[in-house]
Amino acid sequence: MTEQPAGGSEGLAEELRKVLKQAEALLDSVGANEDDSVRSLRDRVSENVEAARSRLADLEVQANRASQRAASATEAWVKDNPWTAIAVVGTVGLLLGTLLARVGTGSAPRGGPEP
Repeated sequence: MTEQPAGGSEGLAEELRKVLKQAEALLDSVGANEDDSVRSLRDRVSENVEAARSRLADLEVQANRASQRAASATEAWVKDNPWTAIAVVGTVGLLLGTLLARVGTGSAPRGGPEP
């Protein structure tokens, strides 16, 4: 299985938590219905909810491991290439500053329509 970025896994995990809560609420609302088909359905849904909970726990572990690996790799790269890291951060800061300054002054890009 391919690993997703941590942010994607967190969003997926949150959605899965919501679905699990809704499924549990549905099971609670069915209650102790005496109909065999309803009881069978409730048992299958309960099993699926437990399986989903287990999968959610696995996703959280994978997301944590992926973020730890990314942090370790980034730290190692910065230690090996400190001046390159400073240049990259400076360039990104300069680009963001330029962008924010343009947005803040409301200036249109060259060749664009005048307001």
